[in-house]
Amino acid sequence: MKILIIGSGLVGFAAAIAFQKQGHQCVLFDKLNPVQVLSRGGDGFIQFGDIGGSVALASNSLRLLRDLGVLDEVLANSSPSRLVHYHKIDGSSPIVLELELVGSRLEDDKTFQCAQQIMRSKLHNILARAAQKAGATIYVDKYFVKLEQSEDSVRAEFKDGTVVEGDLLIGADGMHSPVRMQLFGDSCKAKFSGTIGYIGVVNYKEHGIQFDETIAFYIDRAKKRVITVFRVTDEIATLQASVINSVADENEEYRSYADLPAHAQRLADTLEEWGVPAKVSTMMRKAFRISPANLYELPDLAAYHKGRVVLVGDSAHGMLPNAGLGLGTGLDDVGTLAELFRQLPDTTATTPALQRTLRLYSEIRAPRAAKNAAFSRTMADQNYSTLFGANGSHFVHRLFVNAMNADWFRPYKAPEVYSQVVELQISSDKKALR
Repeated sequence: MKILIIGSGLVGFAAAIAFQKQGHQCVLFDKLNPVQVLSRGGDGFIQFGDIGGSVALASNSLRLLRDLGVLDEVLANSSPSRLVHYHKIDGSSPIVLELELVGSRLEDDKTFQCAQQIMRSKLHNILARAAQKAGATIYVDKYFVKLEQSEDSVRAEFKDGTVVEGDLLIGADGMHSPVRMQLFGDSCKAKFSGTIGYIGVVNYKEHGIQFDETIAFYIDRAKKRVITVFRVTDEIATLQASVINSVADENEEYRSYADLPAHAQRLADTLEEWGVPAKVSTMMRKAFRISPANLYELPDLAAYHKGRVVLVGDSAHGMLPNAGLGLGTGLDDVGTLAELFRQLPDTTATTPALQRTLRLYSEIRAPRAAKNAAFSRTMADQNYSTLFGANGSHFVHRLFVNAMNADWFRPYKAPEVYSQVVELQISSDKKALR
């Protein structure tokens, strides 16, 4: 089967690897301008430039990366997030969530007990290289504008006039997905969440900055401000400073600033005015890359497919990026869709068989992604909650975290296994069709 993948981000490349491994021919198209792609290395593989900050990889994401054959490389370039510290904006009154302890109650394998932090650009290049090794073809400077479907094929048209035909089209083109808009119209347009932020990346070791925590939140509930610092390696950390109730330009997502020193100084001065600890403002002042990160989210979709087109990742269920849920949900899409193709080998034989597989994919993924999106919004609301006043809400948060550490309750469930979920859905569908 020839599979056209619109979008060569993390989820798009993961899909390409998964389906190349099953013997399908994957072709990826991305609107990324060639000047944003580093020149080919001596081995001939395309390398993508650095952009954005870090991402969290929870257990199911790590499992999929293992199945794709890249887990060892990911672990070698990432850092475990064993603890989360929640502070007031000035660094006082810390609350400590023992993530590794919580994870050990859900996972027997130590590899999957703790989420990993990795630079988005590093993971992107690991997946890009693996996709190319698997035989996938990548085209850049291809701005998707239109799709057409028939009973037996789907055609993608690009701004430069190129038209490509395939058997299946996967929309992995992100929050502002043109593919999704083609399928479902303006009703599914991404909406600004009200949160605007800036991501800074710093070599804290080089500048002699002491940072021992793995994840640290600095929160001003009254003024609805939060700064999050992630330790990615023993040298590199990322910071995200966010404020809600802002006006955003959707064209400013993850685009690094050219006049870095001026922006770094301005942001660091702002953080000092907010009252953050000196080490946090210094990190922003010494950042070697700063990008805006305006946050959007999608309305819940009832289905992620139509005809021979299927959506994965943010193009299907863009959500607020809390606890790695956005990327994790997208990687779960890939794992589920690939598993359906594996367990239903007749998927590629006829159009009705393909339609059944895509329907089952939507039935599995849409409700789960909607649940994750709602949970992500809840987590974001907790950061700014002043239900009991700023100090009272911080105290309530302490009680909540302490209860989790003590195993008095478990808000997280053990992750689902793709093969079991798909097997149950197929079995249920067979019974319904009798």
